[in-house]
Amino acid sequence: MESTLSSRHPALVWAESGLMGLSGPEHGPPAVASGRWVERLDGVVSDIAGLCGQPLRSDAAGFLGERAALVGRGRRGSVSVGGACHMVAAADGVLAVSLARTSDTEAVPAWLEIGDLGGSDVWAVVATEVRDKPVAELLERAEWLGLAVGEATRPPPPAEPCLFTGVGSADSGRKKVLDVSSLWAGPLCASLLGGFGFDVVKVEAPGRPDGARYGSPAFYELMNQGKEDTVVDLASEGGRRRFLDLSRESAVVVDGLRPRVWANWGIDPLEVAERCGLVWVSITGYGNDRPGFGDDAAVSGGLWLPDPAGGLPWFVGDAAADPVAGLIACRAAAETLAAGRAGLVEVAMSQAASWVRVGDDLTAPDAEVFRRGENWVVRADGDEQVVLGPRGLV
Repeated sequence: MESTLSSRHPALVWAESGLMGLSGPEHGPPAVASGRWVERLDGVVSDIAGLCGQPLRSDAAGFLGERAALVGRGRRGSVSVGGACHMVAAADGVLAVSLARTSDTEAVPAWLEIGDLGGSDVWAVVATEVRDKPVAELLERAEWLGLAVGEATRPPPPAEPCLFTGVGSADSGRKKVLDVSSLWAGPLCASLLGGFGFDVVKVEAPGRPDGARYGSPAFYELMNQGKEDTVVDLASEGGRRRFLDLSRESAVVVDGLRPRVWANWGIDPLEVAERCGLVWVSITGYGNDRPGFGDDAAVSGGLWLPDPAGGLPWFVGDAAADPVAGLIACRAAAETLAAGRAGLVEVAMSQAASWVRVGDDLTAPDAEVFRRGENWVVRADGDEQVVLGPRGLV
């Protein structure tokens, strides 16, 4: 079902959401935009609450801003709120480049076909080297090397936010969820299901824990509190048997791995869904083996803002594709369970970001932002709204 859009000017909705304060230049006024897409995501939140019979811990704006609120982050313009993703200008477009892991930085010379970085600032090197290279070539090489790189485009939104392939009836009565995901989108989906009475088992590989463990402890706890931790080596035969045994006891599997990883292990998610009578929720960056994180996937889905001065585009919020995809994945899982169906739900973060902004190009005409005392204020349609900061629990 669709959310009901408010009668307020979209810029006032945006100012109230808490996301305006996370968008725009670091030193200057926050970026005026439309908050209609946030209202659309509120419809997803309402759907989940209706399907599960109880309210969620927050509204859409709270889910979108809770990490920044917990960590105390702010807007940085063409650098993501978290700092790991930068906008850079290529020969024929703009890219959002994520270098979140040490291995990403180490792959930069191969990506750009240059020598060793030699102690140089990696972002300065990237900005210089991509300037004369075509976007298509850079995206192709990034995928080969496992780098998360998106293009600042506004693709046509898909008709549906995710794909579902049914394989029969679900085995009812189970109350276990396997969380084989990491970072934000997947853990959010599994966490919300846990709040509705499911026992969530967090599955991690030996020696490769969830990368979120190395970030904010408060945010990690928010995403994973109440989950039972277990270690399963899916690269081993014994680990795969253990995983299948757990799957037979589960109603839902949530994963955040690329299809090629499962194929290398000899595991077919659709086959497991059918054999075990469960819902398998697969969350990827781009719906294939192309890697992606919340910031670059959001930009690829059209969640970015132009710099009126002609500079590089600005990020919108904090890794927005992560919470958007997590909420959409949770709704899809709840809908499928309610229908008694088994199957594979595929959620691409870039597609989810594109879907949530359907009918919204993020512009908010006839609105202005100005300073009043310690606050930024938006004025539109004869009304005013103080720009609120990001928030978590409401």
